[in-house]
Amino acid sequence: MSNVELEHEVLTRLLHAHPHGLGKEILDNYRGEKAVAGMIKTLQERGLIQGKPVTVEDHEPALEYPIKLSSSGVEAAKKHDAEKGANPHAAS
Repeated sequence: MSNVELEHEVLTRLLHAHPHGLGKEILDNYRGEKAVAGMIKTLQERGLIQGKPVTVEDHEPALEYPIKLSSSGVEAAKKHDAEKGANPHAAS
C-alpha cells in the first residue's frame, strides 16, 4: 500500500465515521499503527485534521482521540472519493 493509498484509506474512514470522530479503530491497518499515526500527523500538518491529536515524543507518536476531519479535510476526502469513483481501479 502506497502513501497515497494510505492517505485515501484514512481520509475515507474519517469521512464516513460517526460525527464524534474515530478512536483507536482508526489505527486498524496492516501497515501498522505507526504508519497510520504518521499519516494522521501528515494530514494534521496539512490542516485536514481538527486540532492537534498527534504529538511525537522520543520518536513515538501519541494520539489523542477522537480524531476528526477539519472542513478542509472533508473536502479533500470527498475529492478522493470522487476520483476513486471515477476510476475505481486507480490508486487514488
